[in-house]
Amino acid sequence: MFSFWSERAKRYGCDPRANTNDIWLREIEIECVDRIIKLHNVKNVLDFGCANGYSTVRLAKNNPQCTFFGIDINEDMIEVAGELASTEGCSNLSLENMDILRDEIEQRYELIYAIRVFQNIESPQMQQRVFDRLNTLLESGGLFYYIESYVDGYVQLNMDRAKMNLPPLPIHRHLTLLTDEFDNYVSTRMKLLERSFPSSSYYLITRLLYSYIAMMNKEPIDYNHPIHQVAALVPQIGEYGPQRAFLFQKVCDAPCLEPSC
Repeated sequence: MFSFWSERAKRYGCDPRANTNDIWLREIEIECVDRIIKLHNVKNVLDFGCANGYSTVRLAKNNPQCTFFGIDINEDMIEVAGELASTEGCSNLSLENMDILRDEIEQRYELIYAIRVFQNIESPQMQQRVFDRLNTLLESGGLFYYIESYVDGYVQLNMDRAKMNLPPLPIHRHLTLLTDEFDNYVSTRMKLLERSFPSSSYYLITRLLYSYIAMMNKEPIDYNHPIHQVAALVPQIGEYGPQRAFLFQKVCDAPCLEPSC
């Protein structure tokens, strides 16, 4: 996993493709986090797993009233993120190479968000451990927001692709896609405020419609094709695709096992 992301950091640098080749999906994700920040008027934010800082810098520039702290376990990604933040002049953003389970963080945050980070953690048990640690970094009443990919979403999508004679979408070997088990674990410790499928229409259009057209025309998949851009702009309707987003709220400082705590 470390070598995979180091290679992408060195290959793409500050380019949004360092995190994913699907650059328009990143636009959807950034907009989702930006909406949460503005809707809940948060002032200090932790980006857990900020990678090359592309999303973090965008959000910091869009929200100058907030302070942002971006952390990532991969030092190559953080090095690139620092260069980008310096180039963009983000005075409200700091970055650090950290292991969340080993390194100490004294600050407490109003919002912690993660975009496709937990799916890069090696096991469901370790995903829960990392969440428990992040929970200690939230203020009472603070918000925890994550956008991740789920096993059953990929299964359904690949079943639909098979019906259209499209090849299955591959899943990187280092990924541990999420299941309801993780969400249920979080929900016993926090209050659920919002559940959504942030890229539902996007996946339907790009992974089925566009992929089928590309196959008919014998064209390679182009993640910067205008169809991707349009798909990122249309309303995200329904519950389709592998991505889900959850917004939880910490309702007490003491460890609690009941959602009503």
